[in-house]
Amino acid sequence: MKILSAIGLLCLATCVQASLYFGPPDGENIIDVADQGGYLFKVEKGIYIQTDSEEFLLGISTLFENLKHTRTGKAIIKQVSHYHPLSLPQGDRALAFKSLGQNAATMEKIHVVIRPSQSGKQFVTEPLITSSRFMGHQSNGLGVPAAIYFDIENTVMLPGLDVAIDPTIALGHELIHARDYLTGGLPVGTQPVRHRAPIPGMNHQGEAFTEGEVVEFNLMRREIEATGLAYQKGNLSLKTLTTTREAAIDRRQSIISVWEQAIKEHRVSKAEYSRIKTNIQLLKSEMPVSEYHLSMELGAHARDMYWPGSMISYTSTPTNITLKQAKQSSYSLSRSSLNTSIISDVLSRSPKSPMLISTSLIERKNGFPKLDKVLRTALELAAKSEQHVVLVKGDEFSSLSEFEQQLTIITIEKALVSIRKNQYALTVIEMNASEIIGTGLEIVTKANQIILLSTHHDLSSLAISEYISAGGKRLVVNRISRSILPSESLLYPNRLRWSTLAEQDNVTLVANSALPKSKKCWSL
Repeated sequence: MKILSAIGLLCLATCVQASLYFGPPDGENIIDVADQGGYLFKVEKGIYIQTDSEEFLLGISTLFENLKHTRTGKAIIKQVSHYHPLSLPQGDRALAFKSLGQNAATMEKIHVVIRPSQSGKQFVTEPLITSSRFMGHQSNGLGVPAAIYFDIENTVMLPGLDVAIDPTIALGHELIHARDYLTGGLPVGTQPVRHRAPIPGMNHQGEAFTEGEVVEFNLMRREIEATGLAYQKGNLSLKTLTTTREAAIDRRQSIISVWEQAIKEHRVSKAEYSRIKTNIQLLKSEMPVSEYHLSMELGAHARDMYWPGSMISYTSTPTNITLKQAKQSSYSLSRSSLNTSIISDVLSRSPKSPMLISTSLIERKNGFPKLDKVLRTALELAAKSEQHVVLVKGDEFSSLSEFEQQLTIITIEKALVSIRKNQYALTVIEMNASEIIGTGLEIVTKANQIILLSTHHDLSSLAISEYISAGGKRLVVNRISRSILPSESLLYPNRLRWSTLAEQDNVTLVANSALPKSKKCWSL
């Protein structure tokens, strides 16, 4: 999938390459770190997604929106957003990427980078540093940036149960690890645990055990903390920090004494000292968080033990990622108005580019069709370039009465006659089970390039776009944001269909899928 700048997209309309537009990088919401993994897209302060796949952007953004529906999820995001690696006086701070033309302030904004799973890393969090000399900072209170490798296509089944781990909870678990890296509080070492095996497996000594057998093994403290086993077993109040986390906080807070000495000796500026002190003071109000907290708040099954993958075999199942409340979507990558510059450019450069307009764009008032500014502008552009206009029967068209359907067609025809100053017979198309049918089929068949305008939620337009693209014709799609009630068109799998379509070389998606609302989300 190609990510294009504004100039690139205009060129795209002419040269008809593929397909997505997220940029250009601005050093804040979108950062170009000169890395083959792609741009960094900001979803929250300090938290970025690195990818060149809209599917991954949509999936992770949806999970962040879901986390915000819980008290614990909000707390996790706040901690990861606000905590950042520290340095000793006159020392270097661990950065996720080398500057490479970016100023240091830009690199310091990057706390956590979330990437698609790769090289066997499926649900893994690890330090993201430019030099191994910072490795010790992950547990000494100074902290390091972190990278999360996350699989949005599959989720893991709880061993011995026909229950999948909620991907929202899985992301929360990894963000807790990232929080530990950022604060230099990554728990080290292991702790002996004893639990009944949910399925057969093999311990670290190579000895096999059976289902139901009580197994003793050493479990990494970092997983005990992130999973929240102390809370799950009732050993600790949900409102109390674990002793391990308290020790990590004390260790980080002790750094302030070094800075206090440095400010007395005038080795650091007041601004530097204040920045360090402010970040450390955030620890005083830290709220306990864990996978167990999230499970309780989301009403999900809470696992009672973290079993290492080296001991038992995990199975996975395809992920079903959906927004908790579709009404909370924002349309950062779609438009509320027509992109006239790009549409005009396409119309002027391609002599046979009929404009397909979905009836989903036609608003209704007191049962009568109403043409808004967006629709009138589109008709004027088509008339000016003497291109055909074809009406696409949108999702809602079949629910209209025969009279309302005819009135809709007549309204568009009259508008075209008024603009063109001559008679015009409007043609119509629709998608049946496998192909396009209707009076406008001949126009579509003879076209070199097709422009399709619809709302962001119209599945009929999506199906027609997929059909046209599969036939090899060049296609430019401009989707317009409309406020609607939650519908199946906003479900994650349907939005991924737009993403897959946009990856085709013959398709230009001018306004992309609606993304879950996030602070400072990337924008056009």
